[in-house]
Amino acid sequence: MENINKSSVTSFESLGLTKAPKQQTQEKPRLGQEEFMKLMLTQMNNQDPFKPMEDGEFLTQMAQFSAVSGLKDIKESFASLSDSLKSSHALQASSMVGRKVLIPGNVTTLPPQGEISGAVELPMSSSNMKIHILDAKGQEVKTLDMGSQSQGLVNFRWDGMKQSINDDGELEDDGRAEAGNYTIKAEIVADGKQQAVKTMVVDAVESVSLGANAQGMTLNLANGGATAMSSVKQIF
Repeated sequence: MENINKSSVTSFESLGLTKAPKQQTQEKPRLGQEEFMKLMLTQMNNQDPFKPMEDGEFLTQMAQFSAVSGLKDIKESFASLSDSLKSSHALQASSMVGRKVLIPGNVTTLPPQGEISGAVELPMSSSNMKIHILDAKGQEVKTLDMGSQSQGLVNFRWDGMKQSINDDGELEDDGRAEAGNYTIKAEIVADGKQQAVKTMVVDAVESVSLGANAQGMTLNLANGGATAMSSVKQIF
C-alpha cells in the first residue's frame, strides 16, 4: 500500500513542467490544453487501484477546463466588440458636429439675417394654435397663427420680421427684429379650452462629449448648452 501511494503522487517534473524561479517571474503559472491533458493522463496512470477515480470526476475536470477556456474566448470577443463600439460612437459623435437638432426648449437665438424654427408636439388635435415670440424684455414681437392642427408634431418658422398694429387694428410686418435671444410660447384651443403646450427649438451642435467607455453622448449646443443625445427629436 505504501508503494502504491508513492506512485500515485505526481509532480511538475514527471510531466516535463518546471517552475520558474520566484525572482524571475511575477505571473502565476498557467495551465494550457497540452499540459492539462498530460496531467490528466498521468493522473489516470498513477491512480490508486483501490480508489480509482470515477468517470464523472474526469468529465467534471474536462468540463471545468473547457468552461475556463470558453470564458477566455468570450472575454476576448467582448473586448473586441467593445473596441468596435467605442470607434462607432466616436465616429457618430464627430459626424454630429455642425449639424442642427430639434430639442425640447423655449429659448433660441435669432441670427442676423436668419430665422428661428422649431416644433410643437400636440397631445391632441387643436381647433386653433398660436406661437408667441417674445424678446428679452418679455414683449411680444410676433404671433404666428397656425390655425387648426392635428395631433402630433407641428413645425413652425419665424423669418425674423416683427409686427405691429396698424390704424385699422390689423397686424402687419414692421421691419426686422434685432438679432438676439427670444422666448417661444405656444398655446392651443382643444375641447373649447385654451391651454399652453411645450415647444421645441432647432439648435446647432458645436461639439460633442462622450462619457466613460465612449457611452452617454452629450451634445454641446450653440444656445441650449449641454444636452443628452437621447433628448434629440430630429437631426437635420
